Amino acid sequence: MKYNSEQISLFDDKKGTEKDSEEKKTKKESKGRTYDPRNKLNDLTGAEWKFSTKTVISKIYPPNMQHKLRSRHGGQKPPQLCEDIIKTFTKAGQLVLDPLAGVGGSLIGAALCNRKAVGIEINQQWVDVYKEVCKLEGLEEFPVLVGDANEKLKEIDAESIDFIITDVPYWIMDQLSKTRSSAASRKSKLSRFNDKSLQTKDEWLEEMKIIFEKALPTLKQNGYMAVFIGDMYRGKEYHFLSADLARAISSIEGYVLKSDIIWHDDSKMLHIYGYPFAYIPSLIHQHILIFRKESI
Repeated sequence: MKYNSEQISLFDDKKGTEKDSEEKKTKKESKGRTYDPRNKLNDLTGAEWKFSTKTVISKIYPPNMQHKLRSRHGGQKPPQLCEDIIKTFTKAGQLVLDPLAGVGGSLIGAALCNRKAVGIEINQQWVDVYKEVCKLEGLEEFPVLVGDANEKLKEIDAESIDFIITDVPYWIMDQLSKTRSSAASRKSKLSRFNDKSLQTKDEWLEEMKIIFEKALPTLKQNGYMAVFIGDMYRGKEYHFLSADLARAISSIEGYVLKSDIIWHDDSKMLHIYGYPFAYIPSLIHQHILIFRKESI
């Protein structure tokens, strides 16, 4: 409740005390729920900013935005998850880059929150899927450069990108069959990232490092980058790919690791892998590594 100066002058001490109490309550209720004009990172209010700093994302994202069509690509991400992340690290109208765009979940996410975007994807069929989804959903279609990210990143102007978000091709996952039980085996839905024979983990990490080295000049100073990466259980061993990749990118001068966000993907089904002989985890989470470009 608000009062003008004339009304305030009519209050006795008791009413004045009630007014003070009401103002304190209003201030408390509004605390953190207003937009701070000093905010140069995003368009979030204080309360929204606070919520966005949670290091575990357990929100369930619906299988929408032509999910069945996009699921032809085994590594597609929910566009609304990408939207949430983009809103944390950009303002409306800013430019987002995905150098490994796949079927464009990040580009769709950018369109959902009034950002601009550009993608790079080596496989034309995934670009075609992205374009079809945009048409069916009536979404703004952003340009996607078709080709090797190492080459196409050279076409992106220096310091023109406000935020990078991408999902890296997992080490050898595109070239291995998945076995979920003794009775079921199927080929991975992930497309070939390159034409090389099976890479060692070190070779894969080096290839990823080169891509992120070439992405760095495109990012504005103090801009952020989010990288999706899942861990892997292969060859009777748990591979901490998120930690391996974090170290590789952190070794590039200019990138500073700021956070590791865990995305709990509740849509993942649980499977009995080692029962009843050995413990083998059902991986229902992924990591989202957050980096910032800081002074070199």
